[in-house]
Amino acid sequence: MQLVSKINLTMLVTFAFGLAASSWYAYHLTQDNALRQVTDQAELLLEHAVALRNYTVNEIRPLTESGGDKYGVFHPQTVPAYAATQVANIFQKKRPEYSYKEAVFNPTNTRDNAAPWEEKIINQFIENPSLDKIVGSRYTKKTKSLYIAHPIKITNPSCLECHSTPDRAPASMVAKYGDKNGFGWKLGETIGTQMVLVPYTLPSLIAKQTFKSFIGSTALIFLALFIAINIMLHALIIKPIKTMTDAAEKLATGDIKGAKVNVYSRDEIAVLGSSINKLRRTLEKARQRSR
Repeated sequence: MQLVSKINLTMLVTFAFGLAASSWYAYHLTQDNALRQVTDQAELLLEHAVALRNYTVNEIRPLTESGGDKYGVFHPQTVPAYAATQVANIFQKKRPEYSYKEAVFNPTNTRDNAAPWEEKIINQFIENPSLDKIVGSRYTKKTKSLYIAHPIKITNPSCLECHSTPDRAPASMVAKYGDKNGFGWKLGETIGTQMVLVPYTLPSLIAKQTFKSFIGSTALIFLALFIAINIMLHALIIKPIKTMTDAAEKLATGDIKGAKVNVYSRDEIAVLGSSINKLRRTLEKARQRSR
């Protein structure tokens, strides 16, 4: 095998291992960045819903409790869960791939009924009271979404005014929603989960495109280096060695004058060329003395 072939083979093997290692790292890095981006979006939506709930409790509900409602009419807009869900539904009309839901086992409003897969998440919170967040992924209509779920616990005794028994609940609320749902809740009980779903498809696609661009650019850089190194090998090593090989062969056949090597540098190959020139001069002097 020629020297150039050996060097090229070494470079190709080195590049293959380097590309494999960098590809593994780049793939996981881009996917982690995509996951972080989606998680940040989900956390932002969830924090927005929590802020809206707090606003409803602190700013809207006192208006009815302080006499703003003179007719004893129940206003669902004063319920934190209702307000947060309504705003999320308005937002979802423009961004249907994003969703927010307060899934509950026994909700007052049946639209908040937990689906089977949501019930599993609620049960996880019930079985692990110290668990305050669950992050996972879900496929809906061939679209992958990331969800973040927080438990809904009854920590405020005032909630039981509407959700303990029908006779304690406001008559206007019972008249609107009936006396079958949303009752029997207990203080400290986990009754549901706040959940947001954020699409993972677009960030994942961007991550894959970034990964492909990285691999493509890395391959182009290697190709350019491969060509440049081969040009340098030919100019700095292969060509001088071939010249010296020709000179050595001429010396072997007795062509002393034609075996001269031109030396233009001071590197190791140039030293070899100088040695061939010394050998040529020594042989030439020896021939002259023998005449």
